[in-house]
Amino acid sequence: MDCGGHLKIARRYLEEAHKLLERGDPYDAAEKAWAAVRHATIALTTAFLNEAAPPRGVPWRTFVKNALIKAGLNEDEASSWASYYIDVRDRLHGGCFYGLTYEEAEHRPLIEKALRTT
Repeated sequence: MDCGGHLKIARRYLEEAHKLLERGDPYDAAEKAWAAVRHATIALTTAFLNEAAPPRGVPWRTFVKNALIKAGLNEDEASSWASYYIDVRDRLHGGCFYGLTYEEAEHRPLIEKALRTT
């Protein structure tokens, strides 16, 4: 799939996340937000690194950060967004969706940031 396809899918997941959050289903909203961030990140890494996933031995945080730097962000900005990717993966996908742990103050800001920025 090309970058445009991943971005289209990301937007669709964001719409679903927004609807689910409005309906009071934060668990599924968290998973849709994660899917949106994941697809947007794949579009980014494919565009700037020609890879959808990191090579063996390269951590996701480093891989995403390198793509963001190549896209023009400075070191601090790239580190911050790479950390956001890891937070969404671990806290929304892992903790909230699979772990069935939802804390409004912890998880909702991550979902809302995805809705604003992805």
